[in-house]
Amino acid sequence: MEINVNVSLMITYEDESVDVRYSNGAQLQLSPCGSEFMLVKPRDPSRHPLQPPERVRGRTRFTISDYKELLLAALTFRNTYASRPYLPEELVPPEHRQPFFSVDSAVRWPERSSCVAEPGARGAIIVKSEEGRAVLILSPSGKEFSVQFTCNLSQNKNQLCSSESSPGREAGDLIHLSSNDETKDVDHSRGSRRDEPIRSRSLSPGTTSTAQSKPEEMFQSTTVIQHHSTSEPDPVWFYPLSLARLSTPGEDGADGERGSNLLQKSDASNIQRSSQLPQALPLTCSAPHWHRWKIKDPLAGKDHLDQDLPTELVKVMWCQGVTYRILSGAVSVVEVSPGDGSVMCSNGVLSSYFTHHKPDPQSGQVKEITYHLDNLPPDAPGQLYSVRSVVSRASRILTCYNEVKESSKLPVTPSCLHHEKVALIDLVSESDLCVIHTGLKPLN
Repeated sequence: MEINVNVSLMITYEDESVDVRYSNGAQLQLSPCGSEFMLVKPRDPSRHPLQPPERVRGRTRFTISDYKELLLAALTFRNTYASRPYLPEELVPPEHRQPFFSVDSAVRWPERSSCVAEPGARGAIIVKSEEGRAVLILSPSGKEFSVQFTCNLSQNKNQLCSSESSPGREAGDLIHLSSNDETKDVDHSRGSRRDEPIRSRSLSPGTTSTAQSKPEEMFQSTTVIQHHSTSEPDPVWFYPLSLARLSTPGEDGADGERGSNLLQKSDASNIQRSSQLPQALPLTCSAPHWHRWKIKDPLAGKDHLDQDLPTELVKVMWCQGVTYRILSGAVSVVEVSPGDGSVMCSNGVLSSYFTHHKPDPQSGQVKEITYHLDNLPPDAPGQLYSVRSVVSRASRILTCYNEVKESSKLPVTPSCLHHEKVALIDLVSESDLCVIHTGLKPLN
């Protein structure tokens, strides 16, 4: 299969699985955890029309060179919108890897009174953590933001246990507290004999112990970039987002009010200035039997690229350079990022109306234009994109999403990521038992 084939459609579903369609008819899917893929090759004209196309299924990190570029692009798209990235060392280019001498995922943001946000390109607002490991960039429109943060590469679960790093926000503090001595031991490449049996018990046979591994080999990291909507931010970004909001030109207006509300939310959730960065998923999935593959009907019509969306709940879709994001809730909303810094949003229950938020680089103000589906502006020569086409597709995506949501009466099939959360609780329990048996930390 040619690797220079054009991508026509990329979808991230609500279960965080990924579906990529190519111009030659091929289809690539990633499991919710990202550790496994299914590639449906283009149909061979010499084969019978009813004969199914060739399929390739395998582990993402062990893909052959023919598919590596396809998986790199799909994995990057997944990590951009997923709650936790999947970062196998085999698919992270060497120039993007760096040694990381800390297993602590906590960062600390500036105080509100001393925070000095930096101006970015075209009126963006930049807020950095005190350690420099995380950066939040609020877009000029104020409707979306991106984050850049340092993240350890994905590891085997026995390595996670041996290094006692935090595999998730829910359990990070407990594991880190029970392993303070051992973490320091790994960071400085020295240790006592008392610590050696503990590491050997936490590692499976044939795995090199942390005492024999150099820190720069044990802990590799990379920079992860994610995009979020300011209308539905992850709690970990409440506080820095509020700082960026308060630094916008309209601080005393609606933006300042939203920033104050975010500060109240962060205080209420006890996040405040410190927060735990998202951690990479393990290299292997604990529930591969829950991986489901969404194979499209080869005999289906092709009136629209997004015509088969009603089969699943869509979270994010990329099509022809435009990103569409569904914000689920009592009233679902679709947000559109056409790539020029502006954002279009459906107006809640009045879903036939769309508001276009267009920032003005000269004045720093955001201009709002309202469209109606029955009266969209005509296309003009030289425009970067067609407002008519973009809004029409966004309306179809939102309609499909609502139809699927209304028709989904059966319980949702649990994904492997749900199983991973349950396994995380078990990992914390095992770590606590290890502390009890070894006597490193008495249980109160």
